[in-house]
Amino acid sequence: MNSDQVALVGQVFESYISEYHKNDILLILKERDEDAHYPVVVNAMTLFETNMEIGEYFNTFPNEVLTVFDSALRRSALTILQSLSQPEGASMKQNLHARISGSKAICWKYSTIYEGYPGR
Repeated sequence: MNSDQVALVGQVFESYISEYHKNDILLILKERDEDAHYPVVVNAMTLFETNMEIGEYFNTFPNEVLTVFDSALRRSALTILQSLSQPEGASMKQNLHARISGSKAICWKYSTIYEGYPGR
């Protein structure tokens, strides 16, 4: 993926997380274990409807896109944490991982990707 594609995927995913998974992120930020791995399960169809290019990039560059998703997830979590007026008990978690669900074809095709992916 080139730098423009990485930027687009990251921006779209960050926006998607803020809109659809803010409560999931808040719950994770309130967890005590900062070293645990925390998955955020994303519905493929909803995400790809947001921006069709994301689905194309995911099908073409699955490993790279998952890495971009994880980075965008951390940026989104940091933004959400910083927006809290009283962040008592909340702390940043570094081990956030996007998990794509909702499409049997995608899940079946890329199930082997997750086997070697951190935080599986």
